[in-house]
Amino acid sequence: MARPLGVVLAGGLSRRFGADKALALVDGVPMALRVAEAMRAAGLDVVLAAPDDRLASLGLPLLVEPDDGPRHPLRGLWAALGVAEEVLCAPCDLPWLPAEGILALLSGPAPTVAFDGERVHPLLTRRRAVDRPAVEALWRAEAPAYALAEDARRVLLRADWLQNVNTWAALDPQRGGL
Repeated sequence: MARPLGVVLAGGLSRRFGADKALALVDGVPMALRVAEAMRAAGLDVVLAAPDDRLASLGLPLLVEPDDGPRHPLRGLWAALGVAEEVLCAPCDLPWLPAEGILALLSGPAPTVAFDGERVHPLLTRRRAVDRPAVEALWRAEAPAYALAEDARRVLLRADWLQNVNTWAALDPQRGGL
């Protein structure tokens, strides 16, 4: 079976962050590219999923999310499942996610979802095209993304790899990741 398509989800509004998180620099590299680099290092071809072409300057193929229905974190996953038999999605705001984490999600059968020992990270997931109708139903119903994780095999990853960036303070070098 072919490797899944790596999909960096960059469709959020970044309200708490106050700027486009996908383009925010961590060690001089936009967060979306840091996630893409981890996927590439794990052997995946990578696309960026976003509601528009604002990330074209990053030089990766873009997958434009549908513009009908409510804004939802699962729209990018749904769009990706329309172009690939299997995908591994990760939000753009996980700048400390290494290739090792991606490889762990690729081991064993899909569907998988990241788990840090305490909480599930539903948008760091591996899914197959057969999941597309369920994903669409969830985003159109504006259900929480956590609902997607109910049927997935949990893959334990280090919590520091899964610290997402929702505020500028989260990029503080004192957190140990920079």
